[in-house]
Amino acid sequence: MRKITREQVVFAMDKENKAVLTVNPGETILLETEDCFSHQIVNDTDVLNDDFNYSRVNPATGPVYVNHCQPGDVLVVKIEKLILDSQGVTEIYPGWGPLGKQVKKAETKIIPIDDGMAKFNQIYLPICPMIGVIGVAPDGEAVLNGSPGNHGGNMDTLDIIEGVQICFPVFVPGAKLSLGDVHALMGDGEVCGTGVEIRAEVNIKVDVSKNTPLSNPVLITKNDYFFINSADTLEEAIRINTEKVVQFIQEQNSLSWSEAYMLASIATDLKISQVVNPLKTVRTRIPKNIIQNSWPK
Repeated sequence: MRKITREQVVFAMDKENKAVLTVNPGETILLETEDCFSHQIVNDTDVLNDDFNYSRVNPATGPVYVNHCQPGDVLVVKIEKLILDSQGVTEIYPGWGPLGKQVKKAETKIIPIDDGMAKFNQIYLPICPMIGVIGVAPDGEAVLNGSPGNHGGNMDTLDIIEGVQICFPVFVPGAKLSLGDVHALMGDGEVCGTGVEIRAEVNIKVDVSKNTPLSNPVLITKNDYFFINSADTLEEAIRINTEKVVQFIQEQNSLSWSEAYMLASIATDLKISQVVNPLKTVRTRIPKNIIQNSWPK
């Protein structure tokens, strides 16, 4: 298995980033990931200071260049395994999240991880390892890893876990895939600005799908599709995502637009992924059993 260490990271997804590994479709890769603070916060007395630099958060391991992957294709990434470190960190910071104005100073909570549980004081919570940042290089300006977009990035979406596939539109040759910002646990919304931020090892398998038009990341599980979109506001993200969901249902089922809109209203679930990043992210769960044509082709 090919491997990339956590020292090989980028802080923005950028077509100018030099690939650190080149693979063929079908290959499996092990990526060591750094936590979102680059392992600078390792005990309760470590806190972010006033010199906090948002452009240096969420180091993403990579990028990986995938042969035979060209603009207009779809990069399919299978998340095969997530192995976590023994502790993570949750941080609050002035201005972060919906209640950020009430936060007067940075505070740190170290969260031990043991036997599949995260310990918060005397509360034990089952872990649910997920990837916060994963994406490909955009074709325009670089996008900092703290922000999401159509290329993926900092989507902070709970369903990016072991066993799923996530599909990205490809904008540049080789796609230039990077990932990081693993969480041992996070709630929908990530309202204080952090989950249980943690180092990890991530096993993935990459593949390429041709002739599959795609403009935004789509997650595929055993039973569902999840369309993911981000925008300046939740309202705009919801509108964009719903438009794409309705279009997908219409095209895959040969329905009228009105019928597809109705079906979306009664059979899909709109969920908030995160409300703390520069763009807000939502996702919609579409049950596979309402889609008549298999996707991707």
